[in-house]
Amino acid sequence: MNQNSSFVVITGASRGIGAEYARTLASKGYDLLLIGRDLTRLETLRQELHQVTHGEIWIEPLDLSQPQAAHTLYDLARSYRSEVSLLINNAGFGQYGDFAETPLANIQNMLQLHINTIVESIRLFLPAMLARQQGAIITVASVAGFFPIPYMTEYAATKAFLIAFSEGLAQETQNQDVTIQVCCPGFTDTDFHQTAGHKPKHVLFAQSPQQVVQTSLQALKSKRTLVTIGWQGRLALWTSKLIPHKILMALAGKAVKPSSATQLK
Repeated sequence: MNQNSSFVVITGASRGIGAEYARTLASKGYDLLLIGRDLTRLETLRQELHQVTHGEIWIEPLDLSQPQAAHTLYDLARSYRSEVSLLINNAGFGQYGDFAETPLANIQNMLQLHINTIVESIRLFLPAMLARQQGAIITVASVAGFFPIPYMTEYAATKAFLIAFSEGLAQETQNQDVTIQVCCPGFTDTDFHQTAGHKPKHVLFAQSPQQVVQTSLQALKSKRTLVTIGWQGRLALWTSKLIPHKILMALAGKAVKPSSATQLK
């Protein structure tokens, strides 16, 4: 990417990994459009970033779990710049508990946000990148997408979809100078799990948002598609390939299964 003219769109930018993408790219002088639902957090982040960059920082509150959100995102981006150099699909949320007891609205919101909005956004932003033969798209998935996980069944399945979709799309565009990356963090030290209403058991070696972002952006240089973080990510990937899914699901189910007091209502 050419830093003198680069414009980056980051979804889910108000906290966690999304905010760290913003900090890192702002420090390198990129112009940013930050998307999130929490306008107060976005404004606080913008003020922070103005201390380290002379680049433009724009913020827009937007709920990407709503129908047509991808079109709204695309129109917002084009209202600031005609060309997007990097799209980072980071927005997402977790939910834990028995699928049959999960409110249908929560299920629909996750499908819309993790699948529909991301796929539609890529379809809208990608053609211009291909026409210019320049650009990159990062979609933040998870090591949860490497195998089925009981009690976070829908979440893991949507992340598996994003991995498969990104890998297929990368193959389609491999000779067109546009990088398609799917970044798969493991357990990361953010408020993701707390917000989802889950307290992980026996968590060791949590990754930091800084580590995730640095690995992801570094991987753009080599145009890697599937990006894991550290030895933990490599271990999760190889475990998913070498150990039968039936065994993995049993172990994951024991680790993730919520108590009756914390199941979704």
